[in-house]
Amino acid sequence: MQATPPTRQIDGARFREVLGSYPTGVAIVTCTDEHGAPAGMVIGTFTSVSLDPPLIGYLPMKTSRTFARMRGSPTFCVNILAADQEAVCQHFASPAEDKFAGLAWHASPAGNPVLDGVVAWIDCDYASVTEVGDHYIVLGGVLGMQLERDTAPLLFFQRGYGRFSPGPLVAAAERETIEAVQLAEIGRDEMEAVATELNAECSIIAAVGGDVVYVAVENQSPYFRLRSRLGFRVPCAPPLGPLFVGSPGAPGDDEWLKRLGRPDQETIASALAQLERVRSRGWSIALQGAGEDENLDEMVALYSNPHRTPGQERRLLAAAKARAGLHEPAELLDHVSYDVRHLSVPVRDAGGQVLLVLRLSALPPAADLDRIRQWLARLQLSAARLEQTIAARREHCRAARLHA
Repeated sequence: MQATPPTRQIDGARFREVLGSYPTGVAIVTCTDEHGAPAGMVIGTFTSVSLDPPLIGYLPMKTSRTFARMRGSPTFCVNILAADQEAVCQHFASPAEDKFAGLAWHASPAGNPVLDGVVAWIDCDYASVTEVGDHYIVLGGVLGMQLERDTAPLLFFQRGYGRFSPGPLVAAAERETIEAVQLAEIGRDEMEAVATELNAECSIIAAVGGDVVYVAVENQSPYFRLRSRLGFRVPCAPPLGPLFVGSPGAPGDDEWLKRLGRPDQETIASALAQLERVRSRGWSIALQGAGEDENLDEMVALYSNPHRTPGQERRLLAAAKARAGLHEPAELLDHVSYDVRHLSVPVRDAGGQVLLVLRLSALPPAADLDRIRQWLARLQLSAARLEQTIAARREHCRAARLHA
């Protein structure tokens, strides 16, 4: 007599959190239903099962109406999504009635939809469908398959989408960082002079791989003895990094906004207004918030870890979004005191592209507008000197190469 398995009390949210720490690939299973219309659903459970005979598997929910509809077809096709197809995945996961509207696709040999741009597709028939808990286990017998693109697949991890970064890509990012550090070394004397003169922290930051990275730091502030920010990075996403937007190593306007996730129109309009103010002024300012600065710094430290998780990135972006009103205020008033978190100015090349940013932080509290203007003028003077030094250094290197 078979024993009845014990009842297990597992919290559903905790179950999803723990299992979400394991990354999965993302695919879309498609078919042509019994009425001849294309049908499809997103799955994150696709797996190879057997080589002899060739079998694959996936696990749809028993309550899935799309899967119930797809059972009317004798075959199905697994479309393995590419890393740049997150929008396709989101479209199929939406409540839209026609999931194929506006999407390019062609028929597989078995007559199932193959979405343009996928990494690969696999045609199958149903080897078996087994009920297990609140899901089915579907085993598919492979009928045919094809690699379509030599590119990285879309991954799902901790409720976020991303991609696998192979060694050469990581090495490229490291090279960009090294180049930024070498450029910052040219400005070290200016940075140290500003920090000493203003009794503040002065940093040189650069845009690398879509992030803003602290590549040189000098802290002479008697007000705040912060942990060293050297090597710290933050995502170039609203309201962060506006001086870099559109420059090498940083996202363009649209990509900058996309990192907000799914914002409402008011949030988008506010971010664009801040970006326009920064471009019009030619400098950037952020004010201190009420408390939780240590929590924010801890989030930045976690994000700066090369092994950060999507969850850590989401928390930092959410914290930045919550503090967006402290960035780039529309108006700074005379006879009002401000606690400035940081004040930043660009260092540009001869073509106007932002190479680096000089940033002042750890400043004395309760500064009036006149004092802020003095800080800004001193920072802009150093940025201008640094631009001249970099231009002269590059001209010297070009001349040396011509005569080599």
